[in-house]
Amino acid sequence: MDNSCIKKIKVMKKTNIITPMWKNCLAVLQTGDMELADTKLMELVWKLADYTMLGYKDGDKIEGVKLEVWKERVWFSLENNGLLPE
Repeated sequence: MDNSCIKKIKVMKKTNIITPMWKNCLAVLQTGDMELADTKLMELVWKLADYTMLGYKDGDKIEGVKLEVWKERVWFSLENNGLLPE
């Protein structure tokens, strides 16, 4: 069998970095402090961008969740809370 057809997927060990950042973002959103929520969500965006710059693809898992799903969660939170710049 030709191994070139096999897609290699990186699986990040449980780092306990992204999940706590995400939970913190959700907690801040619940307080209604949109300025702080925007800051915390953008910190998470930059952290996810770091993984992308390291070569992780959207299908690669970080803490058991695909990178693509982490990105979507942050995007939807920014969008649904009116935090995207016009």
